[in-house]
Amino acid sequence: MLLIVTLIFFGLFMLFHTLYIFIPLYTSRTKIKVYPVKEKGFSILIPAYNETPVIKNCLMGILNLNYTNLEVLFINDGSTDDTMETFHKHLGLVKASRQKQELLEYEEIHNVYQSTKYPYVWVLDKKNGGKADSLNAGIDYAHKEFVVTLDADSILESTSIKEMNRIFSNKSILAAGGLVHIVQGFHHTVDSFTPCFKIPGLIRFQVVRYLTGFYMNKVTQSKLGSLTVIAGAFGAFRKDILFQVKGYRKTVGEDMDITLRIQELIGTDLKGKKIVFVPEAMCYTECPSSLKSLYKQRIRWQKAFIDCIINYSKSFYRKMNFKTSTFVLLDSLLLGTISAYPILFIPIIAILTINHWEFYVLLFSISVGLAMLLNFATLLVSKRYGHAYRLKDYISFLFFLPIEIMVYRVTEVIFVTFGTILYFFNKEGWSRSERIGKPVMITNHVQARNTLGGE
Repeated sequence: MLLIVTLIFFGLFMLFHTLYIFIPLYTSRTKIKVYPVKEKGFSILIPAYNETPVIKNCLMGILNLNYTNLEVLFINDGSTDDTMETFHKHLGLVKASRQKQELLEYEEIHNVYQSTKYPYVWVLDKKNGGKADSLNAGIDYAHKEFVVTLDADSILESTSIKEMNRIFSNKSILAAGGLVHIVQGFHHTVDSFTPCFKIPGLIRFQVVRYLTGFYMNKVTQSKLGSLTVIAGAFGAFRKDILFQVKGYRKTVGEDMDITLRIQELIGTDLKGKKIVFVPEAMCYTECPSSLKSLYKQRIRWQKAFIDCIINYSKSFYRKMNFKTSTFVLLDSLLLGTISAYPILFIPIIAILTINHWEFYVLLFSISVGLAMLLNFATLLVSKRYGHAYRLKDYISFLFFLPIEIMVYRVTEVIFVTFGTILYFFNKEGWSRSERIGKPVMITNHVQARNTLGGE
């Protein structure tokens, strides 16, 4: 019986890894991109709760954007630190009035402010209600046709909105996810931003996981019409769709939740519409720099995932299409959570069935080999999109991969297991990961730096 179960899991593992390797390899060729002349209107929503260390970097990214038809709404979610003071200092805020649609529910808005330095930048100061609540407030106050959601610790690449404008020329696209890079994985100066792998092991691990997750997994899911998560750090939506799904649900994983709610629409009332991933639309975010912070982040992510699995349990294969349901239930849940395969599952089975240990060692070796092959393919695909390292970084990358697979990935599996268990004891409780907010510049828009707070 254990042999049959193992072969089923191994077959699924082989299937999904094969898809994640070969679909990006064969679809990421250079293509001629056509950019529309007319800029569509985008409202960028940035929830902020106690974001003093990082909010200035986010502001600098906004001011560096190469796009004009936009408005920016920071939503201060009852911060208890100096976040509001930071806004006042750098934006020169004055109280103002702003029309809202009153179609979504959220906590009380104390005041609405507009920047005197950048009139397209607004701040909603509201009672604390969480990230989902803040996004609902922002949607209700947004005036543009499209909505971009951005984390306060994220920095937009200057061309990111231009890429979203291009992708939404296709009227069948309802929502799009952007690519998130780890900012610590870059060497940055005033006028350059270069990928660099001379970083601590814990950061290296996260860089590898982000590169694989975005360039391989999301590209594959997008090509198959089965994207399961638009990353909360950077996503774009048609505003009317967000109203149609009645905004965000209050949960620790609002990004996966809103993606699955739109997938429900696509599977029922809006057949033929799509959610896509746009690797050319990029932002940079700060990842946890300590094991403790990484643990907090992964526990929160896993709780969010389990919450969505339970909340949408009756929608899979009914309201959601076959491919989306399959990726969520077989790849993310069965392989990623229940079995923790192949890192933990095969050794455990091998111990229990000692007579077949040679067979399980063979499967384990093949699994590790596939994981290595996926990482090699990630380097090739990411280079096609312009994410190229220096030769010595590639050498460091190759020497690090066995450590990433055998050490860090096992640690991640343990975190996933803890997160799953903890969900059933306290599904809403989670702790914030610590951020440093090291100052960075992402382009040569030096003027933006010089005008922030008069510095």
